[in-house]
Amino acid sequence: MNAPCAAWVMVMTSNEPDEGFLLHARPFRDSSLIGEFFLRRGGRVSILYKHLKKEGKAGAKARLLQPFTPLAVTYEDRQELKIGRMLEPAGASLFLTGTALFSGLYLNELLVRLLQREESLPELFEHYRNALLQLQDKSDEITLRRFEQQLLQELGYGLVLHVDVSGAPLLADTWYLYEADTGFIPLPQQPADPGRMRLSFLGAHLLEMQQRQYEDTAVRNAAKRLSRLALAPHLGDKPLKSRELFAAFQQETKRPS
Repeated sequence: MNAPCAAWVMVMTSNEPDEGFLLHARPFRDSSLIGEFFLRRGGRVSILYKHLKKEGKAGAKARLLQPFTPLAVTYEDRQELKIGRMLEPAGASLFLTGTALFSGLYLNELLVRLLQREESLPELFEHYRNALLQLQDKSDEITLRRFEQQLLQELGYGLVLHVDVSGAPLLADTWYLYEADTGFIPLPQQPADPGRMRLSFLGAHLLEMQQRQYEDTAVRNAAKRLSRLALAPHLGDKPLKSRELFAAFQQETKRPS
């Protein structure tokens, strides 16, 4: 295909509506906004919407630009920062409140921080949408643990949870030390040192995680700890804002009225 034909295909594709969600937005100049979107076909893209009105009929587009609202979008695909055109609802908005709201913000922040720009991940998009639906019905740690596991898998950092570093099957009654990018190293006994214990997991819990079974509280707690260890090298040193907001929310709810 020659260069003019390739450019024509790019422009045509960018003008076909793509379904997605707004992950994060920031103001740009007086009446514009830059949104980070997760799109079914387009992956993570930055889209600039210019001259947004906040009131009246002309403000409909601005009011649509909210997290957890399914959207159909088109944009001019001529640079890294896309120029938004069509913006319409693609389904009913999902209403997340309380703990579920912070869980949704956490998922959004993970996607903004970890996804490469314009990498199409349709399966992850479906997992994300399903996770939001589950959070709307019930704020549940199981939803977060399963999504974290799927996210790591889709990004190529999937955890091997059924064999140790030598390829031997994990044993339910054996403790294993987790080393990032290496795997699970069998230990002769449960570590006594708190620092080493933070990196260690019981084989029975890892095998439950492999099957994505998180009904047991101990398994959920172990999975949360493992997810943080596995995600940390890819997230870097910058703390997650959603965790800070949730911690502040918890402190506020504990205060006597």
